[in-house]
Amino acid sequence: MANKRKRKFPIGIGDTLLSEDRMRMIDPRTVLRSFGVREGVTLIDVGCGPGAFLEAASESVGENGTVIAVDIQEPFINMARRLAEEKGLRNIRFIVSKESSIPVESGSADVALIVTSLHEFEGDGTLKEVRRILRKGGKLAVVEWEKMKSPIGPPLAERLSQEEAEKMLSECNFAVEKIFQAGKYHYGIEAKKLK
Repeated sequence: MANKRKRKFPIGIGDTLLSEDRMRMIDPRTVLRSFGVREGVTLIDVGCGPGAFLEAASESVGENGTVIAVDIQEPFINMARRLAEEKGLRNIRFIVSKESSIPVESGSADVALIVTSLHEFEGDGTLKEVRRILRKGGKLAVVEWEKMKSPIGPPLAERLSQEEAEKMLSECNFAVEKIFQAGKYHYGIEAKKLK
């Protein structure tokens, strides 16, 4: 994959990711159920943004589970932290990261969630870090924009087709296990960490 600079989601419109319209377009609870996220697991939300999936993830992993919210943009981590405090979510850790260096212990997560961020990754450093952080047999759960015109979302040229996303995952030693419709304009890919 080319290591060209990608556009990051603008912080100034981060609140749009938490809007009711957005939540209807891509329902976090439905998506997490589709990926089989269950109680007691450790889930890392890579590129968590302002925290659109945090409440659903916190509920899904339950009191005995942990959610690790990671983003490279500190203002998004601050927004996510405030949201978690407002909702009384206590099983979440927040981490400001770099793309190719996520300060989380190797083999410590059961599930890595990447929602509408894969197309923003610069090179394969983030996926390699996700692979390192996942336990043996860990699950990668990706949601991306369909490569089609839609009223909102990134420009068509920046989107990844399912085939392009599968290729990225395969090149980083993930085996795709299922692909499904994750919303009107989104697809989901579940992949397993290989040895």
